[in-house]
Amino acid sequence: MTIRTVLSTALLSVTVLANVASSQAPVAVPTPPPLPEGIPAFEVAQYNSFTWYGRFGLTNCAFIDMGDGVLVIDTGWTKQDAENLKAQIKEKTKGKPVRWIVMTQTDIDSNGGIEAFLPTDATIFVHARAADLLSGSLFRGAPGQKRPTVVGVTDQLVVKAGERRVELVAAPGSAHSAHDLVVLCNDNGLAFVGDLVTPGRCVNLQGPAADPVGWLEMLNRIDKLHPGGLVASRGEPTKMVSQELEQARAYLDRVIRFLSEQKARNAPEARVAGELSLKKLGDYCPARADNANILALYRRMQPDGTFAGPAAPAVTRPAPAMIPEPTPSAPPR
Repeated sequence: MTIRTVLSTALLSVTVLANVASSQAPVAVPTPPPLPEGIPAFEVAQYNSFTWYGRFGLTNCAFIDMGDGVLVIDTGWTKQDAENLKAQIKEKTKGKPVRWIVMTQTDIDSNGGIEAFLPTDATIFVHARAADLLSGSLFRGAPGQKRPTVVGVTDQLVVKAGERRVELVAAPGSAHSAHDLVVLCNDNGLAFVGDLVTPGRCVNLQGPAADPVGWLEMLNRIDKLHPGGLVASRGEPTKMVSQELEQARAYLDRVIRFLSEQKARNAPEARVAGELSLKKLGDYCPARADNANILALYRRMQPDGTFAGPAAPAVTRPAPAMIPEPTPSAPPR
């Protein structure tokens, strides 16, 4: 069984989960577009005796039987997507508990479904830049509820649990987003890459934190992991690892060169769009998506060649507790 590609159009504007969780004002959480008629709510494929991946709504998620528990990779866009995922985990693994959750990014379209897994005492792995914010808001829970252990990955982390070994690789800076995390399961050779690779279509550079330079670095790091297959947030899983990585790298190289040339000339946007039509890179990226990628980045590009990102949400930390003098009724903590 293969996972059917549902929509080829890029999702252009997705609220970051961490920002939603930390907001003090009501936030309009984007809802997914409806599935095309005749497309089921989810589809699941079994890769081997301990690995499953599937499309839940619009998002590919996966789960791995680690032996004494289950590791989940991404939770889908909506709570219903996640409920369907939980039901499949229970059925396929014969009721084993979810002990680990990995979020390849904090975008709503990939992990808005985390709500369905809460409260939980599972360990949740996220990019280190999102760990404090999520721990102090979304994962904080109510008094008396179970709380997850939140592990922020800064570079590379090996998780050896039960019968499996998993490597987590965090982007040093922004790439597709500000919180990209790649998962390689050493026991099946699959790399779960979020939106860093988009099999069958060009990458989407229109996010407010997208950075083609950091993205290119992450593709090189994925290549060095030598995965046997790629599972992305969208599209079909693929074993054409070298081809997909090379297409994405060639496109990002071209984007970086083109933007640098235009910024050096201080070209107006209209001129950038005109020049772009003369320098299209093969058929990898349709003209409309290519224009949207380039112009979104050009508006954020600074004179030094870096890209302005969104303002970082404030992390509210509790004030230090006053430690009382030791007394019989209030021993020191």
